[in-house]
Amino acid sequence: MDAEKPDFACRIDELVPLARLLRASYVRDQADFQALLPDDYTAAFLTDYDQRLAAADALEATSVQIARRMVFTDRIHQVYQQLPQTLDYLAARVRRATPLTVPADRFGIEQARRARNHDDHPGLEAALKTLLQNIDANSAALAQKGQQPTDTQQLRDLYDSLVQETTAQGSQMSQQKAHTADNMTVLNALYAPMTHLFQDGKALYSRTDKPKYQDYTFAQLLKRVRRERSEQQPAG
Repeated sequence: MDAEKPDFACRIDELVPLARLLRASYVRDQADFQALLPDDYTAAFLTDYDQRLAAADALEATSVQIARRMVFTDRIHQVYQQLPQTLDYLAARVRRATPLTVPADRFGIEQARRARNHDDHPGLEAALKTLLQNIDANSAALAQKGQQPTDTQQLRDLYDSLVQETTAQGSQMSQQKAHTADNMTVLNALYAPMTHLFQDGKALYSRTDKPKYQDYTFAQLLKRVRRERSEQQPAG
């Protein structure tokens, strides 16, 4: 099923401030709207509008979701930074250790290096898993060349961290996609009654009251939202 698209022509974070400005104008001019369409602009209209506005205002910001994903990325980067030297030490020992159950070039070291250098998380997980299995199978030969249990544990910790972080990152990205879809449903629900106010405000004021008409013009309200945000930005 295709993702729901926005019905509004502005940024997501601009819709709620725009809806608040529109609400203020409606409250001021409520009597005119009720005279125009008494069955539509009852007390229930404002109650429903406020509920939709509150739901949209409560949505988690996309920037927060992105920041969470960046935390996962930073942790994976730390794993990547620690891995090269660990692999270099192991490669030196594998090269000298005898006997080995597999040839040195099939031990998994080069595969792990290649996956890391290509930022291939699934490939790196698979290579490290194979590498750890080969270390376990050849622990005696490697121990004679200086491989300590702490060295192997460090590699195992890196592998466990990589698995944990990539799994958590994938889960968080899936949640973000779901949140984005849910958020769009809520935001479009808010925009629906806004379109009536824009259209009916035009009917009421486009020929009789230009200043009020601008209060029900999407482009004009969006300019106000952006101007107010720009004025709130710190200088420099």
